[in-house]
Amino acid sequence: MAGFSLEESAPKILGVSVLVVAFIYIIYPPGLLLIPLTIFVFAFATKNEKTSSKNVDTFFSGFKIGGHRGAPKSFPENSMAGFAQAKADGADLIEFDVALTKDGKAVLMHDDDLDRTTDLKGPIRDKTRAELDRCNISATFIRTAPGDHSRLGSVSRERVPDMEDVVRWAVENNTRMLFDVKDSDNELVDQIANLFQKYNLYDKAIVCSFFPWVVYRIKKGDQQILTGLTWRLKFWSYHDIENLRPRYSGPKQLLFAAIDVLHVWLLKRVTPWYLGADLLLTNNLDISQTLILDQKRRGMRVAVWTVNDMAEMHWMLETLKVPILTDYPELTKQAAHLEEVKKSNYMPMHKSSSDL
Repeated sequence: MAGFSLEESAPKILGVSVLVVAFIYIIYPPGLLLIPLTIFVFAFATKNEKTSSKNVDTFFSGFKIGGHRGAPKSFPENSMAGFAQAKADGADLIEFDVALTKDGKAVLMHDDDLDRTTDLKGPIRDKTRAELDRCNISATFIRTAPGDHSRLGSVSRERVPDMEDVVRWAVENNTRMLFDVKDSDNELVDQIANLFQKYNLYDKAIVCSFFPWVVYRIKKGDQQILTGLTWRLKFWSYHDIENLRPRYSGPKQLLFAAIDVLHVWLLKRVTPWYLGADLLLTNNLDISQTLILDQKRRGMRVAVWTVNDMAEMHWMLETLKVPILTDYPELTKQAAHLEEVKKSNYMPMHKSSSDL
C-alpha cells in the first residue's frame, strides 16, 4: 500500500524518540522540561480547523440511518443495486469503501483483494479498470436479509462501481455519503477532494478513516470537507473486532498493544481536536452514553457502526439519539416503534383491577 504506514513506521518513530530523549537527558537533564512545551506549541501550530458549523449542522440534521456498504444482506456490498435498495429501505446515507486500481481509477471495494466478493482473484491494485470490467461482484453473493425478499427478484450481474458514478447517483437521489478510506494513498485522497469540489459535497458527504493521517490530510487540503475518525479497541494489534486474531507475534504484538492503549486515550481527548475531525465513528461494542456526553462537551459528533440488532438500533436511535450504520436499513423503521410493539404484545398479559 502506497503512502505513509503507521504499522511500518511506528517502531522506527518510537525508537528514534527514545534515543532523542535519552540523548537530551545525558547532555542536559533540565532540557527534558522543554519537550512537553515543544509538543504543545507544535500541536497548536499544525492542527487543522474544524469545518464551518453550518455545513456540519446541515449534514447531520439529515443523517440518522446509514446503509453500511449499501444494503449488503439484500444485494452485494458496495453495489449500485445495494445503494438503491438502502435508499428504498429508508436510509438517508450510504457508506462505501474506496480503493485505487493499477491505473489509478477510484472504485468501490472493501477488501484489498477481489477474492471474497467477486469471481476474480488477486489484489485490486494489480488490476486495471478495464480488467475489473470483467469482474462480477454478484458472483459469490448469498442473500441473508431477514424476512421475505422474493419481491427483490434475482440478483443480477454487476460490475465494480466507479467512485464518481456512486457520487453522481447519490447527488441525483438526494442521499448523503460516507467515504470509508482504508487506502492511505495520496492519489486517492486527492481524487476524493476533487469530487467534493466538483459536486459541491460539503454539506452532503463526510470522509472517514481509521488512519489519522488520512483524516489530517483531507482536512488540511480543504478545510470545508467534513471528516470523521473511525475507531475500535485494539485496532492496531488485532485484525478482528472480537480481538481473537493478533496482527503480529512476540514483542511486535506487545508494541502495537501499547500503541492501541495510547491511541484510544488520545482519541478520546486530543486526536480529533488536532485533526479537525467533525465525527467520531465508533464501533457498536464500544459505545456508551458517557462517551457520547463527553464528546458532545468537546464539540464532537458521534455515530455508530455496525448496528444490526433491532433492540440496539432502538437504544441508539431513540435513547442515545445518535446516527447509525447498519447492514439492515429496512429494520430501522420497526426499531423506531419497538416500545410500542412491546407494549401491545404485553398489554393482554396485564389484568386491570376490575378483572381481579
